[in-house]
Amino acid sequence: MKNKTLIWLPILIVCLLALGSRAVAGPTAKQVPDFKVRVRVTSINGQRPTAEQGFTLALAGTPQGATFKGVAWSAWVASTRAGIEQAVATYNNANNSNWQVVTGLTLNPAAASPAFPSIKLQVESALVGGETSVTEAELFGPSVGLILWKGPDAKIHIDTFTGHGRRYYDKAMKDAFLPANERPKKILFGDRYIGGDNDNLSWKEGIRRLCGLGFNALHPVPANLTATVREAGIQKLWGAVYNPPGYAFNFSSNRHAEFVKFAQDQINPSLAAGWKKEDIGFWVTSDEPGWYYPNTYNDFNKDPNALADFHKYLQDNKLSPQDLGKSSWEEVQLIGRKQYTDLPSRRLFYWSNRFVPWASSQFFAEVAKAYEEVIRPDVPILVNFNNFMGVAYQPGPVGNNPTKTDPNAAMGQHDWLEFGRARGTTSISTEDWFGDDVAYQWSFYASRLRAAAELGKVDFGSLVIPRVSGQRPGGMAQKLLALVGNGAKTIDFFTYGPEYAFPGNCYSENLAVMKPLSKGMQLVAKAEDLLYPGLMRPSEIAILTPQSSPLWDLEDQQLAQGLMDVTNADMYSGRMGYQSELYSLFLALQHSAVPVRFVDEQKLTEPDFKTVKVLYLTAPDLPAESATALLQWVRDGGTLVTVAGAAEFDRYHQPMPMLLQAACVAPATAVRMPLFKYDDAKANGTLTQASKQVAVFGEREKLTISANQANEVQIKATFNDGTPALTERPLGKGRILRYACYPGLSYRKSAKGTTGGLASGFSEAWRNLIVQPVQASGATLPVKVNKALIEAPALYSQAGVAVTLLNWNGTPQTVEVTVATDKKVRRVASAEKGPLRFQQSPNGITVSLPLGDVDVLQVYY
Repeated sequence: MKNKTLIWLPILIVCLLALGSRAVAGPTAKQVPDFKVRVRVTSINGQRPTAEQGFTLALAGTPQGATFKGVAWSAWVASTRAGIEQAVATYNNANNSNWQVVTGLTLNPAAASPAFPSIKLQVESALVGGETSVTEAELFGPSVGLILWKGPDAKIHIDTFTGHGRRYYDKAMKDAFLPANERPKKILFGDRYIGGDNDNLSWKEGIRRLCGLGFNALHPVPANLTATVREAGIQKLWGAVYNPPGYAFNFSSNRHAEFVKFAQDQINPSLAAGWKKEDIGFWVTSDEPGWYYPNTYNDFNKDPNALADFHKYLQDNKLSPQDLGKSSWEEVQLIGRKQYTDLPSRRLFYWSNRFVPWASSQFFAEVAKAYEEVIRPDVPILVNFNNFMGVAYQPGPVGNNPTKTDPNAAMGQHDWLEFGRARGTTSISTEDWFGDDVAYQWSFYASRLRAAAELGKVDFGSLVIPRVSGQRPGGMAQKLLALVGNGAKTIDFFTYGPEYAFPGNCYSENLAVMKPLSKGMQLVAKAEDLLYPGLMRPSEIAILTPQSSPLWDLEDQQLAQGLMDVTNADMYSGRMGYQSELYSLFLALQHSAVPVRFVDEQKLTEPDFKTVKVLYLTAPDLPAESATALLQWVRDGGTLVTVAGAAEFDRYHQPMPMLLQAACVAPATAVRMPLFKYDDAKANGTLTQASKQVAVFGEREKLTISANQANEVQIKATFNDGTPALTERPLGKGRILRYACYPGLSYRKSAKGTTGGLASGFSEAWRNLIVQPVQASGATLPVKVNKALIEAPALYSQAGVAVTLLNWNGTPQTVEVTVATDKKVRRVASAEKGPLRFQQSPNGITVSLPLGDVDVLQVYY
């Protein structure tokens, strides 16, 4: 887990964390020059100090302070080498990789009073042999932050936090400042300002800078600064906690009352600070939930309430003790990956590890209801996932699992779609931790979050990490619009800082990201009248999210090694090939402006799956009832596209030939390729179709066509050795296509270069092969674009259509866009270019426009 989780703790606690050694490359004590400070009080409670009013001044790390009276300057208080060494060796400085050293002074009136008075003063700080700075301060408490830093001029500077902000942050953030009328109002964008002293000016000016980037919700600040936040244009509050009572599970009988009290205790300080419940924009109630096996098995097996819930869960899934190899429920306990020996114990392993994330989803659903009871119905309550492929089970001693050598070691997290089905929260979220070079990955996350949210009839959100952006001028704007354009309504940013207050986590020093961030906010604001009410229509093109398969990955290894979904934002390392293939198929469809609906195994058995016309399937394992329903769907007219290794086993990883038999093919061996790193997908010959030849990467199947049904199967493409690479078998009104390779992965590997900081050189032939089933199916696409690598998610509402145009080419394009509409269009505009001419047709409109990195096409009814 990243240390970013500390943000949910009070800053006081964070600051008390001791670090054993200096692990990052900030300045050493020898590199920090001696300095000194003095002050002059100009006002106390609005009055000029009298000649007899006394004050004391102290500098952190210096034993000898100063006393003074009236409006006279105090004596200088000088640093000591011991004090500097102490400052550099302790938090926050010891954890800061920037050339910054934070220290501070304290000022107190000599006369005691019930409350600290309002004091205005001037602070003069000086480096020995260097610069001198004079900055005013307005205190609501005794502390004034002081910072030494090295600027772009490579010189060392000194000033108060206020002075540092003016000298260092002001220019970059002034250039990115948005007037209040150009900021989003309804789609929530939250951030946090972490002030480090009691100077009103440092807080006020820092909050104003941050809000000027476009934010409309702020994390709580000291109660006396509530008015300052409102003056900066913020009308919404957001809050956070690392986890609710029980962390991820709570089987106690009084848990609802416990959750309600917890939620009320969470918001009480904000209510006391002058905020109202209706001012609460959103609340983060869990950050990066996950758990380790076998410890969780042991905990559950010792808890009668947990076991009772487990047994009921099994009964609800129509299982008996005998099905699990036991004679009674008293014998049924949760087991791990090396505790099954036969089919009944395989069932027990499977359902043990499906139960745990399901139980946690129920837990979070109850927590969300408690927050709704305390605040209001449907208030956005974020649970933030960091298993970016949404894998619920990761075999092996992943992360900080204490049982490093136990063969049953594994990590559990939430299956995103199952979490959505449980209405696990009201705003399902994840985070990015990737750079601008893969900004398009947010669309993959957003599409899956949206699928989960739709199952629970809730919204979805995100945590955006500007710290890792700024490499491309349009990167951050693309990230924001990839989210909002795909339907996100609540976006939390982690976290402005400043960095010196929470080192290793903040983006305050990443000045290159400020302008792109505010640009994205500005685009959202311009099109918010359509983006906010807009919803994406269910796509007729679907990809199955594997749920059963991860339980059987690396089954042959005694102690599983090499797979890691938690905190792993790389879709091509620490994965199984079928997972990377899923992402790569999405990428090819994304590059073709084809929106994707992610579905789970249960969805294949539900009536509304009939609206899907094409399903891409990569999972090796599938419940038998899902496979049966899928075959009926094909016979009724659906197109099933499978890849190497797909649909060969049932949920218990037992051979299930029905889909292969329906396709009239038989692989020589089952393909289940690990992709521990990107380069593991080696070049593996070529595929040829209609004289077009493309390179193949990763493992291949050797397919045999059923001899007695050979006349029913078309070989659409072959490998260089002449064996079938792509087959098609009509079945009823539909058809089944089988790739004997990984087409998506081969498409991704075809990109050999970069353009404008984005991957480029993708094979058009591979992309056309992957998208061809969509074109042949007659599926209705909401948007068509005449150029490749332009993504175009469309959000529909009564007011019109918002089409977010995301250009992943890396260079500007001139594009023709056709948008499907169901009402007469009055006008069309571009968030970047303003009003546009358009051509109206019975079913839509067509426009042409120049496109940079990102734009929003606004189609008004």
